[in-house]
Amino acid sequence: MSTPPPSPPLPAASFSEPSASVLAQALGLPVFTSPWHTPHYPDGAVGPWRIRRGGVGLDCGYHSGPCVASGSAVLMRENGEGGWDTWMSLSPMEIESQELPLRHVRGHVVVMGLGMGWVAANMALQPAVDRVTVVERDQDVLQLFGLCRVLEGLPDAAARKVALVQSDALQWQPQGAPVDFLYADIWLGLAEPQALADVQRMQSNVHAQQVYFWGQELVLGKMARSQAEPGTPQWAPAVGHAVRETGLPLLAHAEPGYAELVARVLQWREGRGSATG
Repeated sequence: MSTPPPSPPLPAASFSEPSASVLAQALGLPVFTSPWHTPHYPDGAVGPWRIRRGGVGLDCGYHSGPCVASGSAVLMRENGEGGWDTWMSLSPMEIESQELPLRHVRGHVVVMGLGMGWVAANMALQPAVDRVTVVERDQDVLQLFGLCRVLEGLPDAAARKVALVQSDALQWQPQGAPVDFLYADIWLGLAEPQALADVQRMQSNVHAQQVYFWGQELVLGKMARSQAEPGTPQWAPAVGHAVRETGLPLLAHAEPGYAELVARVLQWREGRGSATG
Protein backbone atom coordinates (compact mmCIF):
# COMPACT_ATOMS: atom_id res chain seq x y z
CA MET A 1 0.00 0.00 0.00
CA SER A 2 1.42 3.38 -1.01
CA THR A 3 2.10 6.05 1.58
CA PRO A 4 -0.14 9.12 1.15
CA PRO A 5 1.63 12.43 0.50
CA PRO A 6 2.06 14.66 3.55
CA SER A 7 -0.48 17.41 4.05
CA PRO A 8 0.83 20.90 3.24
CA PRO A 9 1.68 22.99 6.30
CA LEU A 10 -0.70 25.58 7.63
CA PRO A 11 0.46 29.24 7.61
CA ALA A 12 3.27 29.79 10.07
CA ALA A 13 1.31 32.41 12.01
CA SER A 14 -1.63 30.11 12.81
CA PHE A 15 -2.55 28.91 16.30
CA SER A 16 -5.07 26.42 17.66
CA GLU A 17 -5.33 28.31 20.96
CA PRO A 18 -6.29 30.82 22.23
CA SER A 19 -9.52 31.84 20.50
CA ALA A 20 -9.60 34.84 18.17
CA SER A 21 -11.41 37.03 20.69
CA VAL A 22 -9.04 36.15 23.53
CA LEU A 23 -5.96 36.78 21.40
CA ALA A 24 -7.39 40.04 20.06
CA GLN A 25 -8.18 41.29 23.56
CA ALA A 26 -4.71 40.38 24.79
CA LEU A 27 -3.05 42.24 21.92
CA GLY A 28 -5.46 45.16 21.74
CA LEU A 29 -6.35 44.39 18.11
CA PRO A 30 -9.70 43.97 16.33
CA VAL A 31 -11.02 40.63 15.19
CA PHE A 32 -11.40 40.74 11.42
CA THR A 33 -14.95 40.21 10.17
CA SER A 34 -16.12 40.20 6.57
CA PRO A 35 -19.49 41.41 5.27
CA TRP A 36 -19.16 39.25 2.15
CA HIS A 37 -20.40 35.77 1.40
CA THR A 38 -17.94 33.10 2.53
CA PRO A 39 -18.36 29.65 0.98
CA HIS A 40 -17.66 26.63 3.14
CA TYR A 41 -14.44 25.15 1.79
CA PRO A 42 -13.81 21.53 2.75
CA ASP A 43 -10.26 20.24 2.70
CA GLY A 44 -9.59 19.00 -0.82
CA ALA A 45 -6.85 18.18 -3.30
CA VAL A 46 -6.56 17.86 -7.08
CA GLY A 47 -3.16 17.40 -8.73
CA PRO A 48 -0.64 19.78 -7.14
CA TRP A 49 -3.37 21.95 -5.58
CA ARG A 50 -4.66 21.76 -2.00
CA ILE A 51 -7.26 23.64 0.04
CA ARG A 52 -6.77 23.64 3.79
CA ARG A 53 -8.14 25.68 6.68
CA GLY A 54 -5.96 27.68 9.04
CA GLY A 55 -6.41 28.44 12.71
CA VAL A 56 -6.27 31.68 14.68
CA GLY A 57 -3.44 34.10 13.97
CA LEU A 58 -2.18 37.60 13.44
CA ASP A 59 -2.70 39.23 10.08
CA CYS A 60 -2.67 42.62 8.39
CA GLY A 61 -5.41 43.90 6.14
CA TYR A 62 -4.75 45.25 2.67
CA HIS A 63 -5.53 48.76 3.89
CA SER A 64 -6.81 48.46 7.47
CA GLY A 65 -3.74 47.36 9.41
CA PRO A 66 -3.07 44.63 12.01
CA CYS A 67 -5.87 42.36 13.20
CA VAL A 68 -6.63 38.85 14.41
CA ALA A 69 -8.21 36.39 11.96
CA SER A 70 -9.40 32.83 12.23
CA GLY A 71 -10.45 29.94 10.03
CA SER A 72 -9.11 31.28 6.74
CA ALA A 73 -9.26 28.75 3.92
CA VAL A 74 -6.00 28.58 1.97
CA LEU A 75 -5.31 27.49 -1.62
CA MET A 76 -1.78 26.12 -2.00
CA ARG A 77 0.20 24.65 -4.87
CA GLU A 78 3.14 22.28 -4.62
CA ASN A 79 6.12 24.16 -6.02
CA GLY A 80 8.21 21.19 -7.15
CA GLU A 81 10.94 21.94 -4.62
CA GLY A 82 9.42 20.11 -1.67
CA GLY A 83 7.43 23.12 -0.51
CA TRP A 84 4.13 24.89 -1.07
CA ASP A 85 3.18 28.31 -2.43
CA THR A 86 0.05 30.04 -1.15
CA TRP A 87 -1.88 31.22 -4.18
CA MET A 88 -4.91 32.54 -2.35
CA SER A 89 -6.52 32.63 1.07
CA LEU A 90 -9.58 34.19 2.65
CA SER A 91 -7.33 36.31 4.83
CA PRO A 92 -8.02 39.97 5.67
CA MET A 93 -5.46 41.05 3.06
CA GLU A 94 -7.05 38.99 0.28
CA ILE A 95 -10.62 39.98 1.13
CA GLU A 96 -9.92 43.71 1.47
CA SER A 97 -7.88 43.70 -1.74
CA GLN A 98 -10.93 42.48 -3.67
CA GLU A 99 -13.67 44.57 -2.04
CA LEU A 100 -13.44 47.63 -4.30
CA PRO A 101 -14.52 45.86 -7.51
CA LEU A 102 -17.32 44.11 -5.60
CA ARG A 103 -18.79 47.52 -4.75
CA HIS A 104 -18.77 48.73 -8.37
CA VAL A 105 -19.08 45.65 -10.57
CA ARG A 106 -21.93 45.55 -13.09
CA GLY A 107 -23.26 43.98 -16.27
CA HIS A 108 -21.21 41.27 -17.93
CA VAL A 109 -18.14 40.64 -15.78
CA VAL A 110 -15.03 38.75 -16.87
CA VAL A 111 -12.84 37.36 -14.09
CA MET A 112 -9.35 36.36 -15.17
CA GLY A 113 -8.13 33.65 -12.79
CA LEU A 114 -10.47 31.43 -10.77
CA GLY A 115 -8.45 30.90 -7.60
CA MET A 116 -10.86 29.73 -4.89
CA GLY A 117 -13.83 31.24 -6.72
CA TRP A 118 -14.58 33.63 -3.85
CA VAL A 119 -14.62 36.79 -5.92
CA ALA A 120 -16.67 35.20 -8.72
CA ALA A 121 -19.28 33.99 -6.22
CA ASN A 122 -19.56 37.39 -4.58
CA MET A 123 -19.77 39.17 -7.93
CA ALA A 124 -22.63 36.89 -8.93
CA LEU A 125 -24.47 37.99 -5.79
CA GLN A 126 -24.41 41.67 -6.81
CA PRO A 127 -27.78 42.78 -8.25
CA ALA A 128 -26.10 44.95 -10.91
CA VAL A 129 -24.29 41.90 -12.37
CA ASP A 130 -25.96 39.99 -15.21
CA ARG A 131 -23.33 37.32 -15.85
CA VAL A 132 -19.86 36.32 -14.69
CA THR A 133 -17.45 34.66 -17.11
CA VAL A 134 -14.45 33.13 -15.32
CA VAL A 135 -11.36 32.38 -17.42
CA GLU A 136 -8.99 29.79 -15.92
CA ARG A 137 -6.35 27.82 -17.80
CA ASP A 138 -5.58 25.12 -15.19
CA GLN A 139 -7.92 22.12 -15.40
CA ASP A 140 -6.93 21.02 -11.88
CA VAL A 141 -8.08 24.36 -10.42
CA LEU A 142 -11.39 24.05 -12.26
CA GLN A 143 -11.82 20.52 -10.94
CA LEU A 144 -10.99 21.58 -7.37
CA PHE A 145 -13.56 24.38 -7.62
CA GLY A 146 -16.20 21.83 -8.55
CA LEU A 147 -15.08 19.45 -5.80
CA CYS A 148 -15.49 22.20 -3.20
CA ARG A 149 -19.00 23.04 -4.50
CA VAL A 150 -18.39 26.76 -4.13
CA LEU A 151 -21.55 27.79 -5.98
CA GLU A 152 -23.87 25.55 -3.96
CA GLY A 153 -24.18 28.14 -1.20
CA LEU A 154 -25.56 30.76 -3.60
CA PRO A 155 -29.17 31.35 -4.56
CA ASP A 156 -29.96 29.59 -7.84
CA ALA A 157 -30.35 32.89 -9.69
CA ALA A 158 -26.83 33.96 -8.67
CA ALA A 159 -25.21 30.57 -9.33
CA ARG A 160 -26.65 30.51 -12.85
CA LYS A 161 -24.81 33.74 -13.66
CA VAL A 162 -21.41 32.02 -13.42
CA ALA A 163 -19.82 30.35 -16.45
CA LEU A 164 -16.34 28.77 -16.38
CA VAL A 165 -14.08 28.84 -19.44
CA GLN A 166 -10.78 26.97 -19.69
CA SER A 167 -8.44 29.31 -21.53
CA ASP A 168 -5.34 31.48 -21.16
CA ALA A 169 -6.21 34.87 -19.67
CA LEU A 170 -3.61 36.57 -21.87
CA GLN A 171 -5.19 35.21 -25.05
CA TRP A 172 -8.92 34.85 -24.35
CA GLN A 173 -11.35 37.00 -26.32
CA PRO A 174 -15.09 37.33 -25.67
CA GLN A 175 -17.50 35.82 -28.13
CA GLY A 176 -20.76 37.69 -28.49
CA ALA A 177 -21.74 39.81 -25.48
CA PRO A 178 -19.52 42.84 -24.80
CA VAL A 179 -17.70 43.03 -21.47
CA ASP A 180 -18.68 45.71 -18.98
CA PHE A 181 -16.15 44.92 -16.27
CA LEU A 182 -12.80 43.12 -16.33
CA TYR A 183 -11.28 41.84 -13.08
CA ALA A 184 -7.79 40.31 -13.34
CA ASP A 185 -6.00 38.21 -10.72
CA ILE A 186 -3.63 35.65 -12.22
CA TRP A 187 -0.46 36.30 -10.18
CA LEU A 188 1.13 34.58 -7.20
CA GLY A 189 2.11 37.85 -5.51
CA LEU A 190 0.73 41.37 -5.23
CA ALA A 191 1.87 43.90 -7.82
CA GLU A 192 4.27 41.60 -9.64
CA PRO A 193 6.49 43.49 -12.13
CA GLN A 194 4.57 42.20 -15.18
CA ALA A 195 1.09 42.76 -13.74
CA LEU A 196 0.31 46.06 -15.47
CA ALA A 197 1.58 44.82 -18.85
CA ASP A 198 -0.46 41.63 -18.43
CA VAL A 199 -3.64 43.62 -17.77
CA GLN A 200 -2.98 45.89 -20.73
CA ARG A 201 -2.66 42.78 -22.90
CA MET A 202 -5.91 41.33 -21.51
CA GLN A 203 -7.76 44.59 -22.10
CA SER A 204 -6.51 44.73 -25.71
CA ASN A 205 -8.43 41.47 -26.25
CA VAL A 206 -11.45 42.12 -24.03
CA HIS A 207 -12.20 45.86 -24.51
CA ALA A 208 -14.04 46.15 -21.19
CA GLN A 209 -15.68 49.43 -20.22
CA GLN A 210 -14.04 49.30 -16.79
CA VAL A 211 -11.01 47.44 -15.42
CA TYR A 212 -9.68 46.50 -12.01
CA PHE A 213 -6.73 44.26 -11.23
CA TRP A 214 -5.54 42.71 -7.99
CA GLY A 215 -2.99 44.92 -6.27
CA GLN A 216 -3.52 47.90 -8.59
CA GLU A 217 -3.28 50.33 -5.64
CA LEU A 218 0.32 49.24 -5.03
CA VAL A 219 1.14 49.61 -8.73
CA LEU A 220 -0.46 53.06 -8.93
CA GLY A 221 1.05 54.12 -5.62
CA LYS A 222 4.56 53.32 -6.76
CA MET A 223 3.95 55.23 -9.99
CA ALA A 224 2.50 58.22 -8.12
CA ARG A 225 5.31 58.30 -5.58
CA SER A 226 7.75 59.18 -8.35
CA GLN A 227 5.99 62.57 -8.47
CA ALA A 228 4.73 63.17 -4.92
CA GLU A 229 4.66 61.76 -1.42
CA PRO A 230 1.48 60.59 0.31
CA GLY A 231 0.13 63.25 2.62
CA THR A 232 1.17 66.17 0.42
CA PRO A 233 -1.22 68.33 -1.64
CA GLN A 234 0.29 66.87 -4.81
CA TRP A 235 -0.58 63.27 -3.90
CA ALA A 236 -4.12 63.06 -5.33
CA PRO A 237 -3.12 64.63 -8.68
CA ALA A 238 -0.15 62.24 -8.83
CA VAL A 239 -2.44 59.25 -8.36
CA GLY A 240 -4.77 60.60 -11.05
CA HIS A 241 -1.82 61.00 -13.40
CA ALA A 242 -0.73 57.40 -12.69
CA VAL A 243 -4.23 56.13 -13.54
CA ARG A 244 -4.17 57.97 -16.88
CA GLU A 245 -0.64 56.76 -17.59
CA THR A 246 -1.78 53.12 -17.57
CA GLY A 247 -4.00 53.76 -20.59
CA LEU A 248 -6.68 51.60 -18.95
CA PRO A 249 -10.25 52.53 -17.92
CA LEU A 250 -9.40 51.67 -14.33
CA LEU A 251 -11.90 51.64 -11.53
CA ALA A 252 -10.48 54.49 -9.51
CA HIS A 253 -12.36 57.77 -9.86
CA ALA A 254 -15.67 56.03 -9.07
CA GLU A 255 -14.41 55.44 -5.52
CA PRO A 256 -14.45 58.55 -3.27
CA GLY A 257 -11.12 59.14 -1.58
CA TYR A 258 -9.29 56.75 -3.87
CA ALA A 259 -5.94 58.54 -3.47
CA GLU A 260 -6.20 58.11 0.31
CA LEU A 261 -6.94 54.42 -0.18
CA VAL A 262 -3.80 54.07 -2.31
CA ALA A 263 -1.79 55.75 0.46
CA ARG A 264 -3.16 53.40 3.14
CA VAL A 265 -2.31 50.37 1.01
CA LEU A 266 1.25 51.62 0.64
CA GLN A 267 1.43 52.15 4.39
CA TRP A 268 0.41 48.65 5.39
CA ARG A 269 1.80 46.61 2.52
CA GLU A 270 5.20 48.31 2.47
CA GLY A 271 5.47 49.19 6.16
CA ARG A 272 5.68 52.90 5.42
CA GLY A 273 4.16 54.36 8.56
CA SER A 274 4.26 57.92 7.20
CA ALA A 275 2.05 57.07 4.21
CA THR A 276 -1.20 58.20 5.75
CA GLY A 277 -2.50 60.22 2.82
